[in-house]
Amino acid sequence: MKVRVQVDIKRFIENGDFRTLKTILTQQEPAEILEMIEELPPDEKIIVFRLLPKDQAALVFSELETDDQMALIELFKEERLREIISSMDPDDRAELLEEMPANVVNKLLSYLTPDERKITLSLLNYPENSAGRLTTPKCLELYATMTVSEALEKIRKEGKDKETVHLMPVIEKSRKLLGTVELQDLIFADPNSFVEQIMNSEPIFVYATTDQEEVAQIMRKYDLFVVPVVDSEQRLIGIITIDDVVDVIDEEATEDIQKMSSMVTTEEPYLHVSGWKLIFRRLPWLVALLLLESINGNVIAKFEHFLASLPIVAAFMPTMMDTGGNIGSQISALIIRGMALGEIRSKDWWKIILREILIGSVLAAILGVTLFFRSMMISPSLRVAFSVSLALAVVVIFANTVGAILPFLARLIHIDPAIMAGPLLTTIVDVSGIVMYFLVVHSILK
Repeated sequence: MKVRVQVDIKRFIENGDFRTLKTILTQQEPAEILEMIEELPPDEKIIVFRLLPKDQAALVFSELETDDQMALIELFKEERLREIISSMDPDDRAELLEEMPANVVNKLLSYLTPDERKITLSLLNYPENSAGRLTTPKCLELYATMTVSEALEKIRKEGKDKETVHLMPVIEKSRKLLGTVELQDLIFADPNSFVEQIMNSEPIFVYATTDQEEVAQIMRKYDLFVVPVVDSEQRLIGIITIDDVVDVIDEEATEDIQKMSSMVTTEEPYLHVSGWKLIFRRLPWLVALLLLESINGNVIAKFEHFLASLPIVAAFMPTMMDTGGNIGSQISALIIRGMALGEIRSKDWWKIILREILIGSVLAAILGVTLFFRSMMISPSLRVAFSVSLALAVVVIFANTVGAILPFLARLIHIDPAIMAGPLLTTIVDVSGIVMYFLVVHSILK
């Protein structure tokens, strides 16, 4: 059992007590070591990596942020760098090279054996964010004609160096995927029976070109911890394990949050991004939304005389904009989440729109009545109370319907539905809500 402790690595380094530090580090999980060295400068991180066994060093290095990896690559001695790169899993190595400049990529590729280089380049040739980029070829493959006894013997000989042996693909000589078999089924089967007799002959698999988000949905839907990856002719390429899918879910959730906040997406942690980069990633959307929101100024100017003659109307403008924005944000978040989980499909658009028009009407009635009584506390005029309440009802129905439509529209034009939420939707509803408010109130009170 590994011992988990809080270690002040910096103190050990300053005291030169590397023997004790090495003993402690070898007892820690890679994730724990990553936390320990996170705040260390690169010249002290490099000391830690010199103390780690090469396999452990490769696991920790693969989890570092790109800027930390670049800094360490420049400091590593050639032999140590060669050990770490060659010990990394193929999918982690491909992810590393994807982020590196061309000259660094060439340098790192030169450290690999011809077979390792071939595997790495084949992974890099798959589309970005595809299943092929997540695939590890380090899987234990069985043949359907093997006996259970032969399969178990192969597992004992080769399983230690593979990604997992809990579930293994079964192939034929041409590498076409025939099925999958779980380790526990092999253990409890008759040693003289054949693998094809106990394998799942209708396995769940994904193609190398499948989007990584769809892979995550498939593994979640079928409760898989391993999924085979095949090419267009269903020949086995490798497997994707649940730990890689957890990373994908984290990346996709981060990306959706950033898009819903109307900013250019980035996978880098906040403290690893310079202030200027953050400014330029946020600024384009802020400028665009500012210009769109400024249309409200034109609308208000058009009704300037109406406002001057009846100033009480201005008191309800923030209510219209805020309520409309809140309604639209709520429904768009529900629709986008349903799309992300595969619960809502593009063909369901008409069901969703009809459903949300009805729901929006009920919400509009309740909120309209609430505002009617609230407005009577501000102004005793029944006509004012009725007009602002009716205007709010119109805005609520419109905002709820638009919030449901925009994610489907985004899919239709092949952009991420998450873009249609947050500040963008709020701004659209604000502008249209003010227009509707003045049209309704002016037509009743003029």
